[in-house]
Amino acid sequence: MFPSETDRQTYGATEAAIRDVVGGRLTRSGFLRRAAAIGLSGSMATSILSACGSDSEEQPAAGGQESAGTSADALMKLVYPDGLTSDETYKGPNGGAKVGVLPPDAFDGVDSEGIRNWNFKDLKATKDHRIAYAHFSSKWDLMVESIERFNRFAKQAGFTVETFDNNFDADQAIKNADSIVAQQFDFVIESQIFPDANKAIDRKLKAADIPAIYFAVEGPEGAMFMDAGNFRMCEATGEWLGNYAKDNWDGKVDLVLMAAQPRAGKYVGQREEGYKAGLRKVLPDIPDSAFVVFDSQGLLEEAQKKAADVLTSKADARNIIGCGTNDDAAVGIVRAVEAAKRTDTAAVGGQAGQA
Repeated sequence: MFPSETDRQTYGATEAAIRDVVGGRLTRSGFLRRAAAIGLSGSMATSILSACGSDSEEQPAAGGQESAGTSADALMKLVYPDGLTSDETYKGPNGGAKVGVLPPDAFDGVDSEGIRNWNFKDLKATKDHRIAYAHFSSKWDLMVESIERFNRFAKQAGFTVETFDNNFDADQAIKNADSIVAQQFDFVIESQIFPDANKAIDRKLKAADIPAIYFAVEGPEGAMFMDAGNFRMCEATGEWLGNYAKDNWDGKVDLVLMAAQPRAGKYVGQREEGYKAGLRKVLPDIPDSAFVVFDSQGLLEEAQKKAADVLTSKADARNIIGCGTNDDAAVGIVRAVEAAKRTDTAAVGGQAGQA
């Protein structure tokens, strides 16, 4: 969930400082010096000390022990109220959602292929939890892959998972929620693209006292939400694409194909915002006229068709950048570029990390 190694290290250093001040191992002045070194603002550091309940300059802030009211976890919310980082560019969903985020010690190094070694890979369930995985759609290759991975993990962890295909259909997602309630699952992972449908689903699940987490598309106020980091993730990809254009085309970009997915709402729409912001960080002079946004619905075939139409209408465009709202849409752009025989001067980025 951390967009960079720097963010991960900042989170860990801040957490350690909070634990030291809460545990009485660090004085007020010592904490302020460490906070400044980490990069926390003065107001943020002062807020943390205030929450610790001490104005003493040299006495440990929390009296030498952690109490329920001043636990490090509670204090972390002051630093990372969205559950991620204090980065000002973070644009999480509105509505006070609690963001699900892995702590910085959730992984320990990487394997030979650069994949993180997760510390919870040997997790064993304390009982046979029944989890409902209501996924976006089997029309997405990423979902097919995710279901397979999740099933393998469930088997080794010792819990039961049943999948429900929301099929990019709000009515189907609500019907699936009714089935989940009727079968009284222990927990729900809800992945579907219509924000308003999540509100109806949340009401049903709460009435049945079944906890849930909403993935990528926000749920109603206060609902648990797994943040995909839409803006910052795509901003980073946009920067990479901008640097590619700078290194290979002297920074000249004639066309930016942006495969959007407006039906998924404003938060998912931050992916396009991120791409554009990242590109313009590196290449601020790309004109607005170069950006062409089209509704791909997040589907490979639809993205390919729409991108092909744009390429036909922009026959003179040479240096082409493609930005997919997800990987399926990005592959659609790639296929359209290949069919137009313009791959030599094109670069395409997606969202999800599929090859």
